[in-house]
Amino acid sequence: MDAVKAWWNEASVRDQLALLILGGCVALYALFNFVLSPVVEMKETQLDRVAAQQAAFERVKNLAAKVKAQSGNQDFAVANASIERTVERSFSQHGLRVSGFDASGRAGIRVRFDKVQYEKLLAWLFDMEMTQGLRMKDISIAGTTDPGLVSASILIEKNR
Repeated sequence: MDAVKAWWNEASVRDQLALLILGGCVALYALFNFVLSPVVEMKETQLDRVAAQQAAFERVKNLAAKVKAQSGNQDFAVANASIERTVERSFSQHGLRVSGFDASGRAGIRVRFDKVQYEKLLAWLFDMEMTQGLRMKDISIAGTTDPGLVSASILIEKNR
């Protein structure tokens, strides 16, 4: 440390001033890159998350409005067709591809989807409950690595 002090004292005032200015510039650069930039990036990420949550909330509000509008005049009777045929027919109507379909008698029907569009799945669930009068007893939905796609497992039974 004594060698640095001796070198500093031997340097001209102009060199000392240049080193102080350079040190200040390096400190500002480090402050910007290691403190301010990550904070700004975190803020942007949080704003994106809030926007996505607001969009999801709006979709839920729209579906809730549809449910409320149909609740007064909806006849929940299931047609004479069996529950299996009703569910199978609905897949093509909603453009869904099923990865598993098990009719398990009294427990109901277990339907599995791999990488299905989230909005199509919600529309299908709405149709099954509100139009077809079926009940979703157990729903498990998990995100996938693909944006907007989910995997789901749903247990469906007749509405009592």
